[in-house]
Amino acid sequence: MSEETTASVPEDTPTQKETPAPKDASSAPLILAVLIAALSGALVAFQGNFNGAFNAHGGGPLLAGWVSYVGTFLTVLIIMVVQRNVGTFLNILRAQAKPWWYYVGFGGVPIVVASSWGIPIVGVAIASVCSVAGQTIISLVFDQRGVGIPAPIAFSGRRVLATLVALAGLALAISASSGTSTTLWAMIATGLIIAFAGAGLSAQNVGNGAVVARTGYPLLPCLTSVIGGTVLMSAILVIAAATGNLSVTFPPLSSWWMYMGGPVGAAIVLCSAWAIRRLGAFRLTLAVVAGQMVTAVLLDLATSTPVPPATVAAAITMVLATTLVVVSATPTARGAVGR
Repeated sequence: MSEETTASVPEDTPTQKETPAPKDASSAPLILAVLIAALSGALVAFQGNFNGAFNAHGGGPLLAGWVSYVGTFLTVLIIMVVQRNVGTFLNILRAQAKPWWYYVGFGGVPIVVASSWGIPIVGVAIASVCSVAGQTIISLVFDQRGVGIPAPIAFSGRRVLATLVALAGLALAISASSGTSTTLWAMIATGLIIAFAGAGLSAQNVGNGAVVARTGYPLLPCLTSVIGGTVLMSAILVIAAATGNLSVTFPPLSSWWMYMGGPVGAAIVLCSAWAIRRLGAFRLTLAVVAGQMVTAVLLDLATSTPVPPATVAAAITMVLATTLVVVSATPTARGAVGR
């Protein structure tokens, strides 16, 4: 028994000493988890804007995505050093790590590339709604199977209604394309690509939540998933370079903010990996959009990107969908994931 107890120490004790988040996010206050998820959503909008600017400067979506992943990896390493978690994390990885801990990082690659490529075409707000639509649909399946959360969450009328409201937001966002120079079919195609990429991001979130459940460290899946994602992005970059399809143009250092997608990405993964243990994939996705859409609309306005009324209406419908499932969860007892 003593040997088994000692072997489980990396899973239980580190959260008390070195992790600033609560020991078990599944028992954290619901409002705190919602706020963390909303912050993650706001950061997603900023990251897309940074990477989109990098792409528009001439670097291309692949180089922009790779730079973002490398920046995220370096940021996570710095946080590990500051928190003095390097030794602890290495011990956990040697004793417990499974290949899928790294493979889940593949799920974040499509959305980074798709956003870098798609935002200059459709704008931050529409890209954000399309990404959220893809995440919303697949997250219902993940929750029903109990992936990354303490217990499965069955389908319910409120969750189905929230999904329909979210999809209505997607339709409103795409309808806003009529006032842009991009053709409707190009807008729809771009939106669908980003939506599929968003589904991959949801898979990464639930995978990271499962790693948190096993280790107690929200930062650890940030490390493992970003390693997997960086390896995949690097492989794609090498193939693109070998086939002559890579544009290597870096923005000048005076445009330093175009390189901020990486550090922002580290914060996004960290917030989501922690909050999913309390919210589940579906509520996490809809809570993220509350911050994401409001921030995205503001960014479009700040960068003089046209924001049609339909896009604003789309943001409002997404917030309503979030409110629908979050309010329905407030009576849940003992911190369990509600419906």
